[in-house]
This record gives sequence, C-alpha cells and structure tokens, in this order.
Amino acid sequence: MDTIKYLSVFRAYGADVLLLALGVTLLTSLLKKTVMKNCPKKLFVFLPFAIGIVCYAVYRALATLSAAPFTTELAKTVEGGFACGCAATLYYCIYEQFLRTKATANPLIPLLEIIPEESREAAAKELMEKCSDKPREELLLPVEETLRAYAPEASDTDVKALSRLLCAYLAEITKSS
Repeated sequence: MDTIKYLSVFRAYGADVLLLALGVTLLTSLLKKTVMKNCPKKLFVFLPFAIGIVCYAVYRALATLSAAPFTTELAKTVEGGFACGCAATLYYCIYEQFLRTKATANPLIPLLEIIPEESREAAAKELMEKCSDKPREELLLPVEETLRAYAPEASDTDVKALSRLLCAYLAEITKSS
C-alpha cells in the first residue's frame, strides 16, 4: 500500500476511533516490549483488536455514563473496538514502512552464544574494531583475548573453537567490505 491508500482508509473512521487507536498502538507496542516479550508473535496480530475493543467499550461507557455499551449496544461497541484495532494496525504499518529506521545489527552477535546476552553487542563491536584491518593470520590472538574478557566462565575448548570460527568469519566479511 502506498501513502494515499493508507490515508483514504483513515477517512472512514471518526476522530474518536483514530485517537483511541493511537493509544492502542502505543499500549500494544509497550506490552510487546515489556510484559509480553516472550509471548508467541502470532498473539500480536490479535492484540490490537482485543485492546481496541476494551478501550472503545470503556470510552463509550464513560462518554454515555451508562452500562449500555456493555449490554444493549454491545454490537456497536465491538464494531467501534474492531475499528480501533484496524486503525491501530494501520498506524503500526505506517510506522514500520515509512518512519522506522532499521538499525544494522552486527553480524557477529548470533555467533557469540558463550557471552552473556547483555554483553554480546559490546563484544561484537570490539571484535569488529580490533579485527577489521588485520589479515586472517593475525586474528586469532585478539579474538581469543576478547572472548576470554567477555566470557571468563567459558571453557578453554569453547573459546578456542569459537575463536577459529570467528577468525574465518571475520576474514570473509572484512574481505568483502
């Protein structure tokens, strides 16, 4: 979809739905990064709609100061909540396609399993800086030193094996760049 198609969809919703959808988008994103970060990714397809229905129901109950949105006007409430979920999903798509800048991940991070997760990025960065301008024959010592510094509890066998693997990998990726 291009920008015009996205904007034409927004004309179908009212201002209340669009504002609630913005809140739903932010709440979904917050839940995705905190409380629900270990949940299956498929859940996040339905989450904006569920949150949208709940938020719209609460909004309608507060706006009318009655329980009608939960009883006699339940179909209208679900319809408005579903619209909130749709608009929230569109907000997210617009953000992903047009606004978000993708950070380039260090290609070494997936190989550094012996290093604790919170230190992997720093170790990968240090390895890239130390080894980017060296020939393959001179890589083994700095790679081993870096691995031992970031993973002191790793066995000597693991460090040596990973060092050889990283040397081969670093030689290939620095040669091509």
